[in-house]
Amino acid sequence: MYAELLIAASLAVAAYQDVKDRAVSDIVWVPAAAAVALTLYSLYASGGGGLEFYLVKLVLIGGLALGFTFLGGIGQADGIAIAAVAADPYFLSPLAPLLGAAVVAGVHIAYEFARGNAGRRKTIPMAQFLREQRWIPKAIVSGEARTEVSRDVNVARDEVEASGKPDAMVEVSYGVPTVAYLGIGFAAYVAYMLLFSYAAFAALP
Repeated sequence: MYAELLIAASLAVAAYQDVKDRAVSDIVWVPAAAAVALTLYSLYASGGGGLEFYLVKLVLIGGLALGFTFLGGIGQADGIAIAAVAADPYFLSPLAPLLGAAVVAGVHIAYEFARGNAGRRKTIPMAQFLREQRWIPKAIVSGEARTEVSRDVNVARDEVEASGKPDAMVEVSYGVPTVAYLGIGFAAYVAYMLLFSYAAFAALP
């Protein structure tokens, strides 16, 4: 129970920061890390039942997410958020929270697609790019020159900001707030557990 609430607290704050700034501070994940420690201790102290399954789930899903982060396929906060969801001690997790996140993501992406933001690249002024954190840069366009930036989403924005070309245009794609999707999905899952499966929820570490 307490582990889920700690994870929910981390994801709630992270979701807010992701929507507001498209960036999540590292300190936000402290409660989620405490949840992992609490779950490991509780499972070990209770005789080790479920400990191996929890470790396999955590290492497999969390490891894959952090691996994609290392390769630049997803943002650092996205990878940590997926690992945090995987750290939930309930045996059906992360399937239930991810299902909720998928529903939220589908609705929001469809909305942004209808507005013309998602699903295609666009070119925007440098000033707009620097002001709005939702864009993932693909290239800097200055006159007839087009300079591609790193495909690593964790460093691409830094490259553009350091380019020193205030009059340039930036070719971008829309960056979805993945952490926010996960946070909302996890909150919905916890609410469901509280309302319809409280006995199972209370029995968790």
